[in-house]
Amino acid sequence: MAAIDIDSIRRAARCEALDVEALDEAGSTNRLLMEAPFGDKAARPRLLAVARQTAGRGRRGRGWVMEPGRSAAFSIALERQARGTGPAAGLSIAAGVAAAEALAGFAGDVGLKWPNDLQRGQRKFGGILVESRRGPAGGAPVERYVVGIGLNLLAPRDAAGAIGQAFTGLFDGETLPVQAEVVIGRVAGAVVEAARRFFSEGLEPFADVWHRFDVLRGRQVAALADGRPEAVGVAVGIDGEGALLLATGSGTRAVRSGEVSVRTVAASSPLADA
Repeated sequence: MAAIDIDSIRRAARCEALDVEALDEAGSTNRLLMEAPFGDKAARPRLLAVARQTAGRGRRGRGWVMEPGRSAAFSIALERQARGTGPAAGLSIAAGVAAAEALAGFAGDVGLKWPNDLQRGQRKFGGILVESRRGPAGGAPVERYVVGIGLNLLAPRDAAGAIGQAFTGLFDGETLPVQAEVVIGRVAGAVVEAARRFFSEGLEPFADVWHRFDVLRGRQVAALADGRPEAVGVAVGIDGEGALLLATGSGTRAVRSGEVSVRTVAASSPLADA
């Protein structure tokens, strides 16, 4: 894959406050940004894109395999003055909404599977991992959030070159209709603006847009922890902190992210009666 054109990313992002960097190869863009030293004050948003990522990570410790020329991997570091409370809950939801809106400009059937898997036709083509840390004790009171995004631009292939069925790509076919840098830039610019608004206004401005992209709404789903059902019910949206709301036989239950995974449940499945 040719070196990443950071000027194309900057133009597509349309965000003067965003610093853009690129590497030919890295283990994990999230890890590099998370481990970067803190300055004396909150830094400008920083994007790091990589042409080949060898140790990408998803939620719950899962790996994210990147196919050079068919995928995009990048992370955005966002800093603000530290608050007395814990990490900002709901940023991953806001980032997912921003990414989905930006990507819907390329494909009309983009959806979000809670908490922030990007889908087309009920198949995953992208994911988002948000991590956070605070500056060292005695140092600048700064907290950093790193939003890592992995996208299949074209449907992934197995070792024999066949297209898999569980995943898809943002684009159909075998040729990218636009530069990968254009996709990266548009998503990054949207995420930076969403984070600015989220830090100022919370999750409320994103709720209606989330519902527009929500692929689980109205479907029977099971929330699983370590493979065991924690809750089963009909998905009815999210609450003010980004928790998934399930309508169950005993009332509405809020499911937090963390180590929980969610899958749809057929009426004939034993989980439907759990």
